[in-house]
Amino acid sequence: MNTANAGIPAVIVVEDNVTLRDELVLFLSEEGFDVRGVGTGEELNKALQAQRADILILDLNLPAEDGISITRRIRRSLPTVGIIILSARVRSTDRLEGYATGADVYLTKPTRPDELAAVVRNLFGRIGVVIAPVQWQLDMAGLILHAPTGADIRLTGSEALLLKAMALNGQFMDHSALMARFGDENLSEKINKARIEVLISRLRTKLAPHVGLGFDIKALRGRGYQLGFSLVVNNLNASR
Repeated sequence: MNTANAGIPAVIVVEDNVTLRDELVLFLSEEGFDVRGVGTGEELNKALQAQRADILILDLNLPAEDGISITRRIRRSLPTVGIIILSARVRSTDRLEGYATGADVYLTKPTRPDELAAVVRNLFGRIGVVIAPVQWQLDMAGLILHAPTGADIRLTGSEALLLKAMALNGQFMDHSALMARFGDENLSEKINKARIEVLISRLRTKLAPHVGLGFDIKALRGRGYQLGFSLVVNNLNASR
């Protein structure tokens, strides 16, 4: 279901304080929003792949990956998603960094719940007119990668899923994350690694005519793989 078409904002609250998260989810749900709550950047990635979100409400002090890092990578891969930072950090430098990395609104805790609901409604009314800049676009519904040059690159389901996962993970995935996402637990680590390498090799071959030197999928020795270009994901939750 596309909640934007139904006029109901789909919201994800990213907050590691369970009590506060539950309170926000309950209040915003009672205000008529479609709300889910998660506690980490990794949980957010899974939530985004399970169901589309229109607006994120992000704490900054999160375990593992902080809210600034999440804002930066989400803004690159999902430029039309509204981002509200809700943080106890009150310094002007924190506020400026939040806006610089892509936040639409920066609110400081404690914030009145009715004010937060009003901000969500206002932002939801504006994000429908956001136009993404011309850049690499991944269409998960059609399994097509649109290049900035206008070329359309047809992908397999596995190739599209790999690019989507890398985009949502800030353009980088380490070896363990790749194995967990694309490996087969019934196969050895050596075979799984070889399969992933073949998948990436196929993608590189398809991308080669359309990218400049150094702007492909880079192997970072001993770490993982890095996308050499920013990628916007459209039709994020299309079933394939």
